[in-house]
Amino acid sequence: MAIILTDQDVRRATDVKGVLNALDEAYQEDHAGNTAITERVNLRFEGGWLRLMAAALPGLGVVGYKEFHLVGSTVRFQVNLFDISTGEFLAAVDGNHLTVLRTASTACLAAAKLAPGARRVGIIGSGAEARMQATVISQLLDLERISVHSPRKERRDGFARDLSERLGVEIEPVADGATAVQDADLILVATNTGGNGPAFYADWIPETVHISSTGSTLPEERELDAEVWRAPGLIVVDRLQALEESGDAITAVKAGTLDTGRVITLAELCSRPADAPRPARTLFKSVGSPLQDVAVAAYAYRSAAAQGLGTELAGFPSTKGSVPVVAGGRK
Repeated sequence: MAIILTDQDVRRATDVKGVLNALDEAYQEDHAGNTAITERVNLRFEGGWLRLMAAALPGLGVVGYKEFHLVGSTVRFQVNLFDISTGEFLAAVDGNHLTVLRTASTACLAAAKLAPGARRVGIIGSGAEARMQATVISQLLDLERISVHSPRKERRDGFARDLSERLGVEIEPVADGATAVQDADLILVATNTGGNGPAFYADWIPETVHISSTGSTLPEERELDAEVWRAPGLIVVDRLQALEESGDAITAVKAGTLDTGRVITLAELCSRPADAPRPARTLFKSVGSPLQDVAVAAYAYRSAAAQGLGTELAGFPSTKGSVPVVAGGRK
């Protein structure tokens, strides 16, 4: 029987370790060629837009899709899951917290693999995504301190005040972005600059550092200065489409600062030996992936079902009375 998971159900059912394991497993399956993933479908209409992203993950026993849409000033997210063997509807999962959690966890999964010894973190941004990344990375690495910068003083001060005690890490709000990252060995850029960026510049980059960027997921958006792409010896993307969808990458290609010979996917990274050599500077760029949404939603569904969470939905949807004949087949 299918279940509906509210945002509160998802929060109760998920934890960082479980989400990271689900993502790591899914990306290794992807590298082995055991997944199917669609391109992102973007439907724009007067007053808003709707996006669809689908993935089949046989190793997790699910196929599903995420839809999210904006109408006016309101955004809603939902992931629908189906049993890949029977086609049975498994769950409708609220995607609000799930989206923030999967984005942060994906970035931190890459960070833990590329900068496992990082102790000093500089964060550019102070919104929900930046807060979630600070929360996740503090559970993965033994951090000494976090410095955070965002343009509005009340926002960065609130970030430090709200998270310092809860995470058990000293967090310093900083008025200048360059100062916030000047001696960091891990930099997390998670902003909502939209078309007003960039928010991070090449001359801020330390000699040895891993940089993660999770904003600028549309062609018209900017988070990274084009020169940032020249610095890393290795660039990891959650999907190669990031080079075509992100305004950061598009601008870097036009500027001639992005060498695609230094680019690998997160699936490749997750399948590398843990002791594989890493260059002094690395960059992770994310635009989101249906693999992330479906993998984390599947974990949330199974965890929620085990805990008895969710609202049961019997007999939905109905099954079609007749099945289409496959071309070339027999009736």
